[in-house]
Amino acid sequence: MKKFNLIITTLMLVFSSSYATTPFKTTSWHTKTGALVIFYQAMEVPILDITIAFAAGSAYDLQDFGLSTLTLKLLNQGNNGEDSKNIAEKLADTGAQYEAINNQDMVVLNLKTLTDAKPLNESIEIYKDIITHPDFREDAFLQEKSQQLMAIKQTLESPEAIANQAFFQMLYKDHPYAHPVIGNKDSVNNLTVDKVKNFYHKYFVSKNAIIVLVGAINEQNARKISEKITKDLPEGKEAEKIPLANELSEEMDIEVPFKASQTVIYLGQLAITHHDPNYFPLLVGNYILGGGSSLDSQLSKELREKRGLTYGVSSQIAPMKAKGPFIISFSTKRANTKEALEVARDTLTEFINNGANEEELVAAKQYLTGSFPLSLASNRNIANMLLKIAFYQMPDDFMTTYIEKINVVTLKEIKLALELLIKPNKLLQVSVGKKG
Repeated sequence: MKKFNLIITTLMLVFSSSYATTPFKTTSWHTKTGALVIFYQAMEVPILDITIAFAAGSAYDLQDFGLSTLTLKLLNQGNNGEDSKNIAEKLADTGAQYEAINNQDMVVLNLKTLTDAKPLNESIEIYKDIITHPDFREDAFLQEKSQQLMAIKQTLESPEAIANQAFFQMLYKDHPYAHPVIGNKDSVNNLTVDKVKNFYHKYFVSKNAIIVLVGAINEQNARKISEKITKDLPEGKEAEKIPLANELSEEMDIEVPFKASQTVIYLGQLAITHHDPNYFPLLVGNYILGGGSSLDSQLSKELREKRGLTYGVSSQIAPMKAKGPFIISFSTKRANTKEALEVARDTLTEFINNGANEEELVAAKQYLTGSFPLSLASNRNIANMLLKIAFYQMPDDFMTTYIEKINVVTLKEIKLALELLIKPNKLLQVSVGKKG
């Protein structure tokens, strides 16, 4: 394991220094069963990162909220007749790392492995069984279901989680994005092994899959690996499209009681998909308003620096398969809730009406272009970006033209994009706590 960690550290240093200006040449094809494969060769260190993603996120739960999450958690809890302990021990023996995550749009299964023949072949065999041969054992089902219910209970003790859930529920209403990714107590209690199996058989199919391989192998081996992974997956068909959500027709103010010294605020509305023509002006504009961890953002200056109303405030525009949200979020003392909300709203309105200045534009561009190479400073980061581009059908040259498109954004474009997108009189406001 020490050797593996050393290689990862080396990888970070190599990528951060050498890939800032290197064009990304990828190769793509489809497996015999129909899965899309994206391959990028990175020979600097002997590591291979493999990602397979299915359009099977929580938006596909229908009324069985939490089904995507439970299915994902069960994939490696018994495979091909072997229990989860044996699987985990075999994987550990190879030095490989497995990770499974999901969101509203997709489920993602990651494998990081050394490229020496023995650990590579052994880890891929285990990875393949996790993807294609889950046993969905009753005892594992009951255990994972219990843990998911516990996680749901824990979210009810977090005002931030409550605010996030309330925001999505009220913003999306009957849309598939409205419910929490992990579901709720009633829905998860009603899940069965048969529902998990049906969900798996419907969505974990080749034509609904994207595979990304990034690492120190050649294309011939990449093709062999992708065929091996998908050989036992049925062809199936692509998941149905997620419908676009309807925007709010009027302002909404939701107050959720919670005993705490702080009030958590979520303020926002529907925003964009990855295909919005104003993607880059909005990206730059959002950074100036409150993006990232910048203490120089307009929201931070007004709420934190000038008035001391919060320790931190941020804004984000989160594109998704359907329209993702624009969110301003922060917490403040109960007695300051009214003032903080007024300042946040006034700052947003002022920004929409008057835009940014040249100094703010230059600083935003410097940060966004300077941090972009660092965001690609590992096999895993590159794989995640390639998956995002393929899954959301973004332009193939997104990575190579990103810096250029940031640099050509103008103040006028930012102002026009904000005026078009954000309607200050139709915001959803969620407050979790107690007004002072």
